[in-house]
Amino acid sequence: MAYEFVTVDVFTKTRYEGNPLAIIKVPKSATLTQKQKQSIAAEFNLSESTFLHERSGEAYEWTVDIFMTDKELPFAGHPTIGTAYHALSEIAESGAHTGDEIIKAVFNVKAGKIDLQYNIPDKTAKASIPHNVNIHQRTCSRESLGQFQPGLKTAEESGTTSLKESSPVVSIVKGMTFVLVELADEKALGAVSTTSSSIEFTDLDQNWNETFVGWYFYVQLGSSEGGVIKLRTRMIEGLLEDPATGSATSALAGYLSLKEGKAGTTLKYEMTQGVEMGRRSEIGIEVAMAESQGIDTISLIGSAVRVMEGRVIA
Repeated sequence: MAYEFVTVDVFTKTRYEGNPLAIIKVPKSATLTQKQKQSIAAEFNLSESTFLHERSGEAYEWTVDIFMTDKELPFAGHPTIGTAYHALSEIAESGAHTGDEIIKAVFNVKAGKIDLQYNIPDKTAKASIPHNVNIHQRTCSRESLGQFQPGLKTAEESGTTSLKESSPVVSIVKGMTFVLVELADEKALGAVSTTSSSIEFTDLDQNWNETFVGWYFYVQLGSSEGGVIKLRTRMIEGLLEDPATGSATSALAGYLSLKEGKAGTTLKYEMTQGVEMGRRSEIGIEVAMAESQGIDTISLIGSAVRVMEGRVIA
């Protein structure tokens, strides 16, 4: 059976920038097995592909499955924004939606229910993502960082930068974990590189060990006049550098908000990722703090642009 697909570049309005994503449309009449979905995702060979199951009835609600080339993910940020942008922009362009300038919708993913908004004038999607922010007891030492990132170690030894004694390890949900490494400036960020070694932690908090782990490097650039906190970031996992990582930006925003935010306030972030690899991505995040303690909601915001379309046979 042939399935329609599109590819989009996410967190950008410029084609061939941002993070590419394949979206495979699954009609109600079709049944794709887990093995078939995994094979299709491997064939596209992108960081993630999504399977957008046809909705039932008139409600704007879809089931979405998210796959890497070798496994399924409970949640990932750029696939959620890219798929939401595609599905909801089609509705906006068809004229099927009448009323205000915001389309509200829902995705059901393995990590839970995701509330969505599509801003028609701005052509941006906003997703209130599943979150269970956990700051692990385990940290990553400066020595361990130097083993994975010899360029940073060399820069520190030459006196061109300084590294913190340790970096926090933070999960946004079970299954998605990042070492958050703050660097002094963008020059130090440029010294980061991919590596043949992947991180393997076996001593994370209880019941959190089965997880993807990546390095997320960041530099704080200050705030805009409107109070938006601006950062430059890079995500490295072994030989992979990711142009835009919604789960990592959400983990970082959640971590910073828990450290610096006040109850009942909303913190806004703009993170620019993928510059060094020529795929600039602009990622927006809003963190609403609860009235008592902790985080109420984390929302991911971004745009996308269509690149390819066709059919894939399974």
